[in-house]
Amino acid sequence: MTTSLSDSYALCRQFSQQSGSNFLLSFWFLPREKRQAMYALYAFFRHTDDLADEEGSDQAASLNSWRDQFHLAMQGSFNDPRLPALADTIRRYEIPEQYFLESIDGVASDLTRTRFTDFDELHHYCYQVASAIGLSCLPIWGIRPNFDREAAIAAGVAFQLTNILRDIHEDALRGRIYVPLDDLQRFDVSEESLLKGQHSPGFEPLMRFEIDRAEKLFTKAKDLRHDLHPDGRRIFDAMTETYHDLLKQIARSPGDVLRRKIQVGSWRKVKLFARLAMSRIPLGSREPLKVEVP
Repeated sequence: MTTSLSDSYALCRQFSQQSGSNFLLSFWFLPREKRQAMYALYAFFRHTDDLADEEGSDQAASLNSWRDQFHLAMQGSFNDPRLPALADTIRRYEIPEQYFLESIDGVASDLTRTRFTDFDELHHYCYQVASAIGLSCLPIWGIRPNFDREAAIAAGVAFQLTNILRDIHEDALRGRIYVPLDDLQRFDVSEESLLKGQHSPGFEPLMRFEIDRAEKLFTKAKDLRHDLHPDGRRIFDAMTETYHDLLKQIARSPGDVLRRKIQVGSWRKVKLFARLAMSRIPLGSREPLKVEVP
């Protein structure tokens, strides 16, 4: 397949924008070159998710093929028109390839796994489907050498744990429980009650426990701010505040997640992004930071 690099970047941008994700709004805090690179990453990770969601197909085979296509792309052979832009971005920003493979592995695990024994298992899953993606973005955003990697991982786990708490109802409809089973046992919440959307006496204490765990992760994640280049700090702030707002909404009425999906209102997001945009730090006010990811 022959696709020019400029056409590949354009296809990634088009594919990303067609998704309609609010996440794309945060890209506008970045200079154009970095924004294009983020479209390349987003297109890859979004397509990975889409492959796992395709009903009536062999999703595992599709993900294995996508993994093979990634390996070939890194060797200069492209079977998908979005991959030249991704390979160029990875080389340009020196992004470790392992993050992309870890993300595929995490998405693939969803095809066969519906329960997590403890938080260690869940943490590993959250790392694969969220933290690895965040780590791949950092070289594009601009990050100091020897940055706080644990804070970066904590950010991804905090975001994903917030998603998990938000999606308890939707996941139950698919027979899935992402809340660790040992936590359910600790608060005497049965799998059956969760799957049926029943508000058992231990459910709210369970939710308070998980919300507190997420809050501690958000607190740790703040340590990453000081390692980021100014434009990267803005996109990180936008994402962190959006997810933290969601967690606070869940905390106001934890039982609601048994019946519906909690969402941050569109107007709240618009106000957040407008505030961050108005507080832009002049990009020429400091020397660029060297990008380095171990």
